[in-house]
Amino acid sequence: MGDLKLVRLDRRHIGDFERLLGSKEFGGCFCAFWNNPGSEWEARCKERPVENFEDTRRRVIAGEPRGFLAVREMDGAVVGWTGSGPKTAFPALKERPGSRLGPWEDSVWAVGCLAVGFPYRGLGYSKQIVALLVEEAKSAGAKTIEAYPLDPAGEDSAWRGLRPVFESHGFTVASAEPLAEGGPQVLRMERSL
Repeated sequence: MGDLKLVRLDRRHIGDFERLLGSKEFGGCFCAFWNNPGSEWEARCKERPVENFEDTRRRVIAGEPRGFLAVREMDGAVVGWTGSGPKTAFPALKERPGSRLGPWEDSVWAVGCLAVGFPYRGLGYSKQIVALLVEEAKSAGAKTIEAYPLDPAGEDSAWRGLRPVFESHGFTVASAEPLAEGGPQVLRMERSL
């Protein structure tokens, strides 16, 4: 399996980000949802994903926090991505079910998404990424870190991370609300740092 390190997404690593999230398995989102959801979100993902990539690329070049690539140290393979950082860097979290229930402060970090490439799934990388994020948030002076998995989780919501992965790192359910009427709950899980 090998140990991972987190590499902050910056202009030097934008090509790695594009290769990983540009594959069919990630649906064309390029982690743009948290800053640019809009009414055409689904159409952009399916028909015009380059718009999402350009939105994220522009923000990265401007120095905005977008998240981290998960890189295997033994061979440099980019195995995953997490759209994580200060909660206030992801404006859509202020209004989205689950995340809107928590405080809106720079001292709160958010795990907006947690994506592992298909060939690397089932190897425990999600747990390693969460452990590394906890340490990254502590180093940045965060007081709390939040995550927003669905319960029950389906295959189409795995990008949010899974409740047991967060629980294994000391996250607890702080609040929850339905994603949509009759749908799964969006959990707001948190861990104090």
